[in-house]
Amino acid sequence: MLNNLNREIYGIGEVIFNEGDAGDCAYLIEEGIIEIIVTVNGQEQRVNQIGKSELFGEVALIDHQPRTASARALEKTVLITIQRSLVNELLEKTDPIVCHLLMVILDRYRNKRGTSQPQSAAQKLDQAEVTSKRDSIRGEATQKLTMANDIGRALRQDEFEMYYQPICALSSGQVAGYEALIRWRHPRDGLISPLDFLWLAEQTGQIREIGLWTLERSCRDWPVLRKSTNFALPFVSVNMSPSQLTGDSFIEDVKAIVTRYRMPPTELKLELTETVIINKPDVALHLLKQLTELGSTLAIDDFGTGHSSLETLNRYPIGTMKVDRSFTGTMLTSAQSWEIVNSSIKLAHSLGMDVVAEGIETEEVRKKLIELGCNFGQGWLFGRPSELKNITTHQP
Repeated sequence: MLNNLNREIYGIGEVIFNEGDAGDCAYLIEEGIIEIIVTVNGQEQRVNQIGKSELFGEVALIDHQPRTASARALEKTVLITIQRSLVNELLEKTDPIVCHLLMVILDRYRNKRGTSQPQSAAQKLDQAEVTSKRDSIRGEATQKLTMANDIGRALRQDEFEMYYQPICALSSGQVAGYEALIRWRHPRDGLISPLDFLWLAEQTGQIREIGLWTLERSCRDWPVLRKSTNFALPFVSVNMSPSQLTGDSFIEDVKAIVTRYRMPPTELKLELTETVIINKPDVALHLLKQLTELGSTLAIDDFGTGHSSLETLNRYPIGTMKVDRSFTGTMLTSAQSWEIVNSSIKLAHSLGMDVVAEGIETEEVRKKLIELGCNFGQGWLFGRPSELKNITTHQP
């Protein structure tokens, strides 16, 4: 056998691995043909014959068990090796639910096929480590599957609630609008923050239904919210998920909701993060233009924390920039944060956008933002997120 980087060359009849050998790599056939053999009652039996571009040896590679069959070259064969370290890294980046399902399938395969060779001491130690890791994956997968099931139930049984946080004109303190923020009233765990479940809804696709629920509830509640402000151009901000822009009917769904609740489109502001744009820029541009054609305004959220660029602000029809709380919260103590806030406000105004500063907690920060020309502010200084029933017509 000759080695050439990640390639191995085998002659006619040469054994690549035997049943019971440790599985430390898989193989992709670049040239040649190999046969897969199992031993039944002491007799060899060919169970498969595979050729160019096919993969074999992958089962032992994933679950670290001994080989369940032997492999032998039927002609001169060139193999590309795939090392276990590569697969380990890929599995670590894979969702635990997918990993768990893969392990269950492999377990059933193993139980069906069996192995004819006992494990060595080293293999047993290796297997103990793998078992521990698999237990951890199983636990995380079970937790996620349980939560995904709970999210489905919450949508069916109306367990989600909408909270609204005021967004105020900095110069006057007058409420200009509200940001809609979802909460989950779990029957067992109580009120759950969106940070604790929206990440999973993104992965499972449930975020599309949650996003539409959020939009519908906000439009339904807007007539009551609107009474709490005398601002000339009031608005409610609703967050959009990247996954929502992948739905074929998204624009039609938005139109239907706006029509059903007679929501003035000019009073609906849709917030998005740069992730929405980065993943599918051309699709995002097409859909976002359709949203603005309805009369709604787009706001880019958490500006400065992601892949913010002039191209993003210039290419897309964005009307509002939201400066992240991580900068406004430290702008009085960090020269860097101060400069980021100052530059962001100037940039937004030069592009015809208004600016909302998030995370304002003190009067001192508010005054400094007014000096910098910031239009609006949001934070505990003006009010925490509150249920609709607790929002009154009192002006700050």
